[in-house]
Amino acid sequence: SVVNPFVASIAEKASPKRAQRGLWGGKKINFGNNVSHSGKKTRKRWSPNIVTKRLWSDCFDSMLRLKVSTYVLRTIDKKGGLDNYLAETPDEKLDSRLGSFLKEQVLEQRRRILLGQDLLPPPSMSDIAYKEKRAAMHEKWLQDHRFDK
Repeated sequence: SVVNPFVASIAEKASPKRAQRGLWGGKKINFGNNVSHSGKKTRKRWSPNIVTKRLWSDCFDSMLRLKVSTYVLRTIDKKGGLDNYLAETPDEKLDSRLGSFLKEQVLEQRRRILLGQDLLPPPSMSDIAYKEKRAAMHEKWLQDHRFDK
């Protein structure tokens, strides 16, 4: 069967690449028409309600800075926290590379806690990793801008 390229491009736009870098919970961009009183139709798109939030991770004992939909925020609250949401939600519902990565990290961290092994460092989007990165950048800047060279 021949695929209409216009329909394929709409499907690609409905799940943007930025959805892979956050937890949207399967929410996509919706398309439709605004219909005026005269009946004239103009195309419209409805974007999901995406917010940047700092969410606590029990496994990593730190806050993670994530872009999440408000739908996912309610689901995280219902499941009892970010770690439970990631562990219990199927990969098809997470629908993002970041979600799958965090799920693997949380499950591995829980396994290590149960076995008493060394723990994984927090992911790069955690506040701890962010502060360490900023400190390293500051040190590099100080080295580059020394006056006694």
